[in-house]
Amino acid sequence: MTTTAPIPRDIDHIGVIVRSIDNAKKFLGDVLGLPLVKETHIPEKTRAAFFQCGSAQIEVIEVLPEDVRQRRLGDNEARIEHIAVQVESLDEILQHLAGHGGEMDAEPLLHDGDRMSFSVPATTMGVRFQLIQKNFEK
Repeated sequence: MTTTAPIPRDIDHIGVIVRSIDNAKKFLGDVLGLPLVKETHIPEKTRAAFFQCGSAQIEVIEVLPEDVRQRRLGDNEARIEHIAVQVESLDEILQHLAGHGGEMDAEPLLHDGDRMSFSVPATTMGVRFQLIQKNFEK
């Protein structure tokens, strides 16, 4: 018997870990001509910039602690870290995924008015998904 799954609405963004956010911004903005939508900064953790690309965005993330950045990036200049999808109800999709062996790496969090959760890649086809419920109201 097949159950009806809560369907993600759209790709929100692709998250890319980068060695240098300044180099990434020059490439995406100056070379590719993508418009910068917003920048965020979590002190002592990350700097990020979002560029519009069609209906989705590309998020470039510079992890500030060098040892953590090295662990997540390795010898690469950049690498795709996650695919973020918008969902209607975060709770519904988390429950659905749990019923199919999907695990999240932590409890959902609230950031910039959006409620989100990240999957454990080993439980979601080897891909880290960020599930986002936009403009979350309690």
